[in-house]
Amino acid sequence: MKQPFNLNDPRYHLAALFILCITVAATMFTEAMITPALPIIQDEFGVSSVWTSWILMIVLLVGAIITPIIGKCGDLYGKKRMMVLCMSVYLVGVFASGWATDIWSLIFFRALQGTGLGMFPLGYALIREQFPEEKVPVAIGTIAAMFGAGAFVGMFVGSWIIEHVGWRMTFHVITPVVVLLLLAIALVIIPSPSAQTSRIDRKGLVTMTLGLLTLVLALTMGAQVGWASPEVFLCGVLTLAFGVIFVRTEKAVADPMVDLEMIRNPPVLIAMAIGFFVSMISFIIIQTLPYLIESPTGLGLSRLTVGLVMMPGAIADMICGPLTGVLIRRRGVRTAMLLGTSIVAVGAVCYLFLPLSVASLVVAGLFYNAGMSVALTSNTIIVVNAVRPEETGVGTAVYHTVQNLGGMIGPIIAGIFLTLHTVAVPGWSVEVPTQDAFLGIFVTVTCLAALVLALSGRLKDPKRNGAGRR
Repeated sequence: MKQPFNLNDPRYHLAALFILCITVAATMFTEAMITPALPIIQDEFGVSSVWTSWILMIVLLVGAIITPIIGKCGDLYGKKRMMVLCMSVYLVGVFASGWATDIWSLIFFRALQGTGLGMFPLGYALIREQFPEEKVPVAIGTIAAMFGAGAFVGMFVGSWIIEHVGWRMTFHVITPVVVLLLLAIALVIIPSPSAQTSRIDRKGLVTMTLGLLTLVLALTMGAQVGWASPEVFLCGVLTLAFGVIFVRTEKAVADPMVDLEMIRNPPVLIAMAIGFFVSMISFIIIQTLPYLIESPTGLGLSRLTVGLVMMPGAIADMICGPLTGVLIRRRGVRTAMLLGTSIVAVGAVCYLFLPLSVASLVVAGLFYNAGMSVALTSNTIIVVNAVRPEETGVGTAVYHTVQNLGGMIGPIIAGIFLTLHTVAVPGWSVEVPTQDAFLGIFVTVTCLAALVLALSGRLKDPKRNGAGRR
């Protein structure tokens, strides 16, 4: 089939960027829109909250495991081919979720949606491969802005659909959008001209998959059955064993699944550490804000207020992504990273020291989300610039996996404080977190923000490794 554009056509760059942005936004929209429906699904299927929590966790679990595999396959066999495959599986998961008859089928169909997370590194790799070098930072920043945009719209639209039509309609509404995106990718995106034919490292693939699987299971089970349980201990031992085997395997093979030299590259290592901790902070805050706003020991306001408080921060996230690309093009990635992590630290200090009110939470959220957007966009560009062009897919995929792991640990940390420090309140059927719980959480957030700022101070502008087309 003849392509409507060629790689040198500026219209192609705009069309491809638009498709990638809508793909990211649609994926985040789907994840956010189902969150308000969890209590309704729990009641409809007659299951405990432990099982309904897997409706969200299974996507992160599958995404953490499969994203590096998708990224590597994109490097070897072509980004467009893997994008079409990912979106096809994702479409099946989205369509079938709306017709799920029990919790088990819904969890399975949601697992298929985990492949959608693999689209992110493929998109970044495609931009580096096909866009002119001067357009790469702004394009990556624009895509990064879609994370917040999709989640924000999904939360509000999803709440309205669930309240007026039902939770199944959330999946029915997004299905035609995914179909159109799949067609757009197939018809518009130009196949990778430099796709390789070398074979994938199967032993490395198996050991990495098993290591990530046991690690993610340990993190998810620890919060449910206790960190001292035999199941968590066994998963921890298996994670260590598979990790050792994986490292030895990658050192021995000529074409490894993940080039360990890439990870040991100082800018990449620092970027991954910053991404891990920033994602951890973000999910600590996301987990905490509903309790802080709704509980009588906090502000005692409505659930709608939670969304209104988070809205300015989401808008700041959307605006700062593309602006970060412009800043990096003019001042370098180190300047952008220092600016982003400094603003993150300011936001953390605001959460800790400003008197509790809606206004103070909005101010803190504005600072934090703006800084987070700048920092995470800078991180992605660091990884894209630092790795070899033929490793862009797997490099950004490994970075996103590390970031997702930080996001999984964040709610666990918040949950420890929210569970350990509680008090009974008249009129409430369950105990609610105390002021000490919120204080402990924001002290932790501030310490992590200080660590992130210190890490960014050690960063140097990485040498460009052929980023973008010249």
